[in-house]
Amino acid sequence: ERMSGNHVFVFKRSQPSKYTYAAEIRSVADVGNRPSSSLQVKSYSQHASKSGAAGSGGQLLAVTLPYIRQDIPLVIVFRALGLKSDKDVMQMICYTTDDEELLTALTPSIEEAAVIQDELVALDYIGKRGNTSAVQRSERIRYARDILQKEFLPHVGIGEGVELKKAYFLGYMVNRLLQVILGRRDVDDRDHYGNKRVDLAGPLLGGLFRQLFRKLVKEARKSFEYQVNSGRELSLQGGAIKSAIITNGLKYALATGNWNADKKAGVRTGVSQVLNRLTFASSLSHLRRLNSPIGREGKLAKPRQLHNTHWGMICPAETPEGAACGLVKNLALMSYISVGTPSDPVMGFLEEWNTENLVDISSPEVVPNGLKVFVNGAWVGIHREVAQLATTIRQLRRNGNIREEVSVIVDHQFQELRIYSDAGRICRPLFIVEDRPNRSMANHVATAAPKLAIRRRHISDLLSLGGSAATFSSLMRAGVIEYVDCEEEETIMIAMKLSDLKTMRTHSYTHCEIHPSMILGVCASIIPFPDHNQSPRNTYQSAMGKQAMGVYITNYTLRMDTMAHVLYYPQKPLVTTRAMEHLKFRALPSGINAIAAIACYSGYNQEDSLILNQSAIDRGFMRSVYFRSFAEEERRRLGGMAEVFEIPLRSECISMKPGSYEKLEDDGLVTEGERISGNDVLVGKTAPLPGASVIGEDGQELIQAEKSKKDVSIGAKSTENGVVDKVMLASSKDGARFVKIRLRSVRVPQVGDKFASRHGQKGTCGIMYRQEDLPFTGEGIVPDIIVNPHAIPSRMTVGHLIECLLGKVSALTGTEGDATPFTDVTVDDISKRLRECGFQPKGWELMYNGHTGRPLEAQIFIGPTYYQRLKHMVDDKIHSRATGPVTNLTHQPLEGRGKGGGLRFGEMERDCMISHGAAAFMKERLMDQSDAYRLHLCEICGLLAIADLRRNLFMCRGCNNKTSIAQVHMPYAGKLLFQELMAMAIAPRMFPQGSIGAKG
Repeated sequence: ERMSGNHVFVFKRSQPSKYTYAAEIRSVADVGNRPSSSLQVKSYSQHASKSGAAGSGGQLLAVTLPYIRQDIPLVIVFRALGLKSDKDVMQMICYTTDDEELLTALTPSIEEAAVIQDELVALDYIGKRGNTSAVQRSERIRYARDILQKEFLPHVGIGEGVELKKAYFLGYMVNRLLQVILGRRDVDDRDHYGNKRVDLAGPLLGGLFRQLFRKLVKEARKSFEYQVNSGRELSLQGGAIKSAIITNGLKYALATGNWNADKKAGVRTGVSQVLNRLTFASSLSHLRRLNSPIGREGKLAKPRQLHNTHWGMICPAETPEGAACGLVKNLALMSYISVGTPSDPVMGFLEEWNTENLVDISSPEVVPNGLKVFVNGAWVGIHREVAQLATTIRQLRRNGNIREEVSVIVDHQFQELRIYSDAGRICRPLFIVEDRPNRSMANHVATAAPKLAIRRRHISDLLSLGGSAATFSSLMRAGVIEYVDCEEEETIMIAMKLSDLKTMRTHSYTHCEIHPSMILGVCASIIPFPDHNQSPRNTYQSAMGKQAMGVYITNYTLRMDTMAHVLYYPQKPLVTTRAMEHLKFRALPSGINAIAAIACYSGYNQEDSLILNQSAIDRGFMRSVYFRSFAEEERRRLGGMAEVFEIPLRSECISMKPGSYEKLEDDGLVTEGERISGNDVLVGKTAPLPGASVIGEDGQELIQAEKSKKDVSIGAKSTENGVVDKVMLASSKDGARFVKIRLRSVRVPQVGDKFASRHGQKGTCGIMYRQEDLPFTGEGIVPDIIVNPHAIPSRMTVGHLIECLLGKVSALTGTEGDATPFTDVTVDDISKRLRECGFQPKGWELMYNGHTGRPLEAQIFIGPTYYQRLKHMVDDKIHSRATGPVTNLTHQPLEGRGKGGGLRFGEMERDCMISHGAAAFMKERLMDQSDAYRLHLCEICGLLAIADLRRNLFMCRGCNNKTSIAQVHMPYAGKLLFQELMAMAIAPRMFPQGSIGAKG
C-alpha cells in the first residue's frame, strides 16, 4: 500500500515549522520506467518570511524542485518556464482577475521575484542552487533547463515544448494550495482510499527485476570499459555478464522479504511471506492481505481506523490484534485491484470529443468556462459539455470499447473531470440501475420504480455457459455490472438492496449493491449472523478461523509441509452463509457440529473453560492428526568432503548422540511406520574429520587414526511422540542426496486444549465427564460441550445464540440454515419454525442431572453449534525443567521451550514473594536456582581476588594481599555488573562482614 502518484495533495504542516501548508505531488512518468520525482509548493508562515512581505493576508510561496538544494521562489519557476509578465503568472494561477482574495494572496510572491524578469536569469538562479559545480553561466542554465524538462513534473511531459503544460499544472497546484489556505477547500485526507494505491506481486517483482537488471548492466559496462582500457579484445567470457546478480537478488528478496537490490538499511521488509497453510480459509485470506508500510510502533490512530472509503473494498472485521491492528488489512470478497491499462485510447477519445488542449487554449481566462480534464493526474485540457462527455465515456466502458477498470470522476464542486487507468486502484463490482427518462423533474417524483439493467435472460445465458471462466466478464460486456473505484463511488448513488429501488423512488439511484454481505473478507464471511455480534468478536473470530483445524488441502498426504493439522471427520456446518459455497468451506470444513449446552455444571467451566463429553471424545469427537516434516542433506564440508547417511558406530565417531540408534535401517534412515519417542535418532549421518588430530568437545585430544568421523545425526525432539509417516529420499541438482521425513501423531482432546465457536467465544477444556455423568434432555440427548452462561452477556455474541437456534431447526428439518448477514432472517421466524417442530421456541429444554437423575432447576439452552478445534494444544506447550542450559553472558537459564529453557520468575512474582515475606524462598528462586556463583574477595581493599583452588593460592591484584581472602556466594549477574563498572573506572568494593576493610 502506498500513496498515489500523480495526485496533488495539500496538507497542513505540523507546527512549529516555517511552512504552514504544502501542496505536494509524486510525479511518475507513464513511459520509460523512470523513478518518481517529488515536487512541493510551500507557503511560508508569517514570521518565517524572509522579507516580511507576507503582510496584509498575502502568502509567500516557494517551490522545492528535485536536485535543487534550496527552495526557489514560486514566480522565478514560472519565469524559468517562459512566462514573462506578472499578469501571465497571475492568470496561470487565478484564471481570472475578478478574484480579489486570490490575487491578494499572490502579491507577496510576485513582489519577492520582481528583480528577476528574464527567463535566462531565472534559469541561472535555479542552476546556482543545484547539485552542480558548474562555473560557466551557460552550463548552469543548461543544468536548470534539463531539470525542468526531465525531472520537473515528468508525468506532464519530458523534453522540449512542454513548458507551457508544466506551467499550467504548477499554476493548478498553487491554485489548490491557495484555495485551502483561504478556507474554500478542505485539506486532503491521507487515509482516503482513493488516494492510495496497492502494489501487487507483478509490479513488485518487476520493480525488483528492473533494479537487478540495471545492476547487471552496470557491472557489464564496467567490465567492457576495463577490457577496452587495458587493450584486450572484447569478450563475454570470464564473467563480463554476471547472471548470478539477478538469480541471487531474486532468491534473497523472496527468502528474506527485504525488497531491494542493495542490501542497505531502510529497505521494505516483509514483502514476501511464506503462505499460511494451516486451514484452507487461512491460505485464501493470506492471498488477499494488504500491508501498510507504517511503523508498527506508531501511536497515530487515524491510519488504523476504518475509513468510509473502505466500504466494500476492505473487510471491516479482519485485522490482527495488537501492534499491527488496522495496518494489516484484508480485501473484501468482491474487491479487485486494477492492473493498469494504457491511457492512449482515452486520450484519443477525448481529442475526438472536442477537448481543448492546454497548448491550444488562447488564454488561461477561458479555463473557468469549462471543466478541467485530467487523465492519470496529468491535466490534458478543458471541455465545455462535461456531463455529456462523462456519460459517453461510461457508455464506452460498459460497451467494452475501453477497459472496464478505467474510472471516471466528475467533480462539479471544483469543476474537474478525472479519468484514471493506472494500476493499484481497488475497485468493486456493482449492478447498474437503468436511467429513468420518465422521471418528472418538477416534483422529483418518479412514475415508475427504477430497474436494474440485469435481466432474467442474462442469468439464463450464464447458466447455459455452464460456469465457464468468461461468465462475469460477459455480464460486464452486456453493460449490467461495472467496476467502480473509491473515488468514482463518491460521485454515484448506490441502493443497498433491490427493495430500496422500489421503496425510495425519489432517490436517483445509479447503481445497486450486489449484496451488502460482500463488504466482508474471507474469514469474516464464514461467521454466521456477524451483524448480530459486537464488532470485536468478529475480529477475534477472523483471527481464530485461521487457526482452526480442518482439511487444509486435499492432497495433504502427498505434501511435506513443515507443520500441518488435519481434523478427523470434519463436518460442514448446519448453519451456513452463502459466501461459504464460493470459499469451498463446505468441501474443506474446519470444525464439527457439536451439541452445545449453556449451563453451569460442576463449576469446571468457569473463566471460559469448557466441559467436554469424554464418551464423545472416545468416539472420535474433535480428534486430529499432527504432521511435522523436516529435511536433511548430505552437505559438503570445508575441504570438499561430504557428509554420509549411515549408522554411526561408536568405534569410529566422536560426539555420539545420547539417543537410541536402534530404529535406523542400514542406509541410516528410519523406516516408515516406526513408532518413535523423544531422543530417538531419525537420520544417522556422519561427517569426515579433517587433519591428523582433532580436539573433542571436552578438550581432549583425539587421534585421527582411532576416530575418523563425527556424528551429526538428527534426533526427534524430547517432547515428540508418534509414527514415521513418510520417508522420501532424493538427490539435489548437484548430486547430493537429501531426505525428507514426515512424522505423524494423533492428538486426542485433553484438558487444556483450545476450542472456539465461530463468534470469538474461545475457551480451553476444563474437565471431561463421561456421558453418564453429563446432563441429558427428555429425549436422551447429551451435550458434547457445556459452555458457561457468563460467556454471553458482556460479550454480546447474539449471533452465537441465533446460530444454535437455527442449527436446531436445521437438524430437525434436514436443511441447511442460511445465516448470511444483512438478510431478512429474524429470531421470530426461527422460533416459529422451532415451535412447529414441537420444541420450545427459544431453544430451552428441561434437562436432568447426570449424577442424581433429578431435573435441573433451570431450563437449559441447548442445540447444535459449530465448534472449531484450534492449533493451540497442551502437548505443544507443556514445559518444565530441572537443571539445563544457561546463557554464556549471565549464566542464567535460557528462555523458551525449544531450547530447554527455564520458567521466568518476573517482577510481579517477586513483588508477591516480598508481600508474603518469604525471603528464603526468594533467595532460592532468584539465586540458588538461577545463577549462584562462588567468588573470592580481598578483605583489605574489597576488590575481586584471583583464586587457584587446586593449589590453594590466592591473590588480590589491587593491594598484593595473599592471605586475607574471603569466599562469598552471589548471583553471577551481580559479579558481571561489578566487573562492567570496573571497566568504566568505577571500583565497587565489597567487604565481607568482620573483614579488615569492613572494620576500617
